Amino acid sequence: MALVTGAVGDQGSDSGDDDDPTAFIYAKCNSRKIPGGSAFWGNLGTTLYQVVQNTAYSDYDFHTQNGGRNSPAFARGTCDTQVLTTISPQEDCTDCLTHLFNHIWSICNDAIGAEVKLNACSLRYEQYRFW
Repeated sequence: MALVTGAVGDQGSDSGDDDDPTAFIYAKCNSRKIPGGSAFWGNLGTTLYQVVQNTAYSDYDFHTQNGGRNSPAFARGTCDTQVLTTISPQEDCTDCLTHLFNHIWSICNDAIGAEVKLNACSLRYEQYRFW
């Protein structure tokens, strides 16, 4: 995997704000790309959606897989409770992971495996079990 040192966000810049839950920390992106038409796309989409929806309600650390033997997708999401607000940490966690879900494709250019860390959350996906 290659380390990406650029920034993430709607403006494409790192805010540098330790209080910003979506401040970019790092990205590790596999140099191989997901082939067009691959069943992995569908399995990965389902897997990442499940991670986004469940991490905040699973002690802020959730992993799952989809796809069986054919093009399996494995993913894990985590949220840092030290960064999340105390008013609505579950909502903040889900918002952070949703932000990552919406940007991971452009950050890692459709990589077949990736790990991206923001200030308050991280998301990793692979074709193999890594937990």
